[in-house]
Amino acid sequence: MGKQYVNVSNTNSKLGAAILSINLPAGVTCAADVPCRKGCYAMKGNWLFPNVKNSLQENLEAYVKNPKLYFESVATQTALARFVRWHSSGDIVNMEYLEGMCKVARKNKGTNYLCFTKKFKIVNDFLAQGKRIPKNLSIVYSAWSNWIPENPYNLPMTYVYGKDFANDLIPKDSIPCTGKCYECQACWQLKKGQNVYFTKH
Repeated sequence: MGKQYVNVSNTNSKLGAAILSINLPAGVTCAADVPCRKGCYAMKGNWLFPNVKNSLQENLEAYVKNPKLYFESVATQTALARFVRWHSSGDIVNMEYLEGMCKVARKNKGTNYLCFTKKFKIVNDFLAQGKRIPKNLSIVYSAWSNWIPENPYNLPMTYVYGKDFANDLIPKDSIPCTGKCYECQACWQLKKGQNVYFTKH
C-alpha cells in the first residue's frame, strides 16, 4: 500500500502504545501569544530528534498541500483505535482544520478523539457560527497560570500546577492528571464545565 500520507504515532510513553496521536510542529501552528511558548515541552527533548522533527513538518506540509487527503488518511489510520490524541505537539491550524477534525470523528463514531488547545478563538468562532463538535471529539481548552481562555461555551479546561503558577485559580473540583493516559482516559470523557490539572513538565 506504500507510505501513509500522514504520520500517525503510537510512541508517546504517557499515552501508551494503544493510543494514537497526530502531531504538528509546535510554535508555527500555535497562537503567537501563548504563554507556554518559552520552555514548551514539544520544542525540546525527543521532539528535537531529526526523524521526529521531519515527521511533524511532513504532516503540516501534507495538510497544506491536500487537506482532503490529509483527513482521509487520518480517518483511515485511526478507524480501529479506541482513543486518539490530536496534537501532543502543535495545535489546530485554522477553522478549516477544525472542521476536518470533526469530519474524521463523525466518520469514525466508535473512536474517541481528544484535543487540548489554546486556539480557543478558532473554536469559539466555529461554535458561534452554529457548527457542532461531535460527541466523540473532546475539545479541551488549556489555561496557563493566570492566562485563561475565553470560554463562553463552557468547554472542559485544563490547568497547570507548579511553582510560580497561579494555582489558586485551579477549580477545587478539578481532576488530577495521573500521567498515565493509557490507564485513565478521563480526558476523552470530559463533560462541559469539568476540569483537569497537570503538574508542569
